[in-house]
Amino acid sequence: MNFDLTANRRVGPDLLISLPVLLLLVFALPWLALRVAYQQYVPLIVGVFIVADICFTFAWWRASVYLFAVYVLVEGFLINTFSLPTLNLLKDAQLLLIFFRLAISLVARRTFPVPHTGWVVPYLLFALYYAAEIFNPLLPSLLVGLIGARVTLLFFLCFIVGYWFFNDRAQVIRFLRFHNWLSIPVAVFGVVQYFTGPELLLRISPGFQRAIFYAYDEKNLSAGYYFRTISTFASSAGLSQYLWVASLLSLALLWVSRRPMDRILCCVALLAQACATLSTGGRGPFILLFVSLFLGFWLMGQLRQAFLPAALLVSCLLVSMIFLGPVVKARFASTLDFEMVRDRNTALAMGEFQNAMESPIVGLGAGRGCVATLRLFPELDVPGTENQFARIRYEGGLAGLALFLVLTGAMLLETWRASRLLHDRQLRPIGCMVASLCLTNILIFPIGQPLDIPPLNFYFWFLLGLLHALLRIQAIESATGASPAVGTRWAAPANRG
Repeated sequence: MNFDLTANRRVGPDLLISLPVLLLLVFALPWLALRVAYQQYVPLIVGVFIVADICFTFAWWRASVYLFAVYVLVEGFLINTFSLPTLNLLKDAQLLLIFFRLAISLVARRTFPVPHTGWVVPYLLFALYYAAEIFNPLLPSLLVGLIGARVTLLFFLCFIVGYWFFNDRAQVIRFLRFHNWLSIPVAVFGVVQYFTGPELLLRISPGFQRAIFYAYDEKNLSAGYYFRTISTFASSAGLSQYLWVASLLSLALLWVSRRPMDRILCCVALLAQACATLSTGGRGPFILLFVSLFLGFWLMGQLRQAFLPAALLVSCLLVSMIFLGPVVKARFASTLDFEMVRDRNTALAMGEFQNAMESPIVGLGAGRGCVATLRLFPELDVPGTENQFARIRYEGGLAGLALFLVLTGAMLLETWRASRLLHDRQLRPIGCMVASLCLTNILIFPIGQPLDIPPLNFYFWFLLGLLHALLRIQAIESATGASPAVGTRWAAPANRG
């Protein structure tokens, strides 16, 4: 992989970036003045918010990425509170705005925005083919195809944003600290919901009724049941998937930081995350957490050392089980029922894919297999599936499936290769943990859709961008002789002279 050694220059406001903001103000200010004159205050407030957001993003785009990450966590809560699924469009619009701001700055510096990786060309070929499926004559409407394009292609922009967001290792550590701190209130709110039940959420808004589900042991109903907590997400699945990601990022920070406060907050976060994971009732992310952990240390070549953080996680989980009660223990003890796990996953991996192979050879068109389409158009005969390969076969036909399989293989190979190219003692543990997350998400394509469902669709692409950014940072520091950031395990001692 080739790196531009001038890529560490900070992307700051310049004349080219200021021009879109000036043009916006030229047209927006008269429009806002008319809203004041006609006392149209609701459009006025919305307009002021949009203008302020655009100006803020153009002035401080990295700060807007932090705010975007926060919105990803609270989006589901807002959707349930106000019963407005269209709030998803705010996230899409903000992502496009951040990418537009970043692209202007990179093009002005004669830098192509899309990073050069081994799987980008297969992705672009797949994206072109999938975009053509928007106009498949078998689609009932163009809107269904646009929904499919949004679900399948839009969040690739998070990879580009994640790649250019990190300029140096200090920004990487800063983001990990921010994410670790942010995960604590999210996890604690989930635990609070476990003890209050759904009544707390229903007092906030009746819109949470759609998110109320209960967890129990299918083979031991007498053990009882409990409310599957959602915290700030739209569903318990979203929360459990987020906690899987947050736990690995907290472990990565704990592994590389030598600051006592970082270690204390990481331990607090891990305990809260473990307790919240059990409260969701989500057994899949619970298992994937340990799979990703051991995979990450295997990539580091330190598999034996994985047992120490694994023991820390197990200790947090055991304490949480005692705290939450026997009903939770009965629920998660069923993960040792290998027959049940095998039967369920075989049906997802094989049964749904076989059904998809019976669809037309050219596919049904973009969006026809998306869960989002089923929610917006319940009257359509949408072949719902949890198998990523089956969905692509439904929508893109045999050609689309072939391109997606090539893309999947290229991403697996390149992600593994990127983790092996990291040799810096600090960046390597972070990169391997991030790579393990991405690899695990790819490996569960036959039984899940991590690229389609929030928040995994954001984290998958953004962290993939982080992984390749670590390679760029390592190359730049090797060329310039830069030292690790102060406050990390392998930082150079401060100069006392």
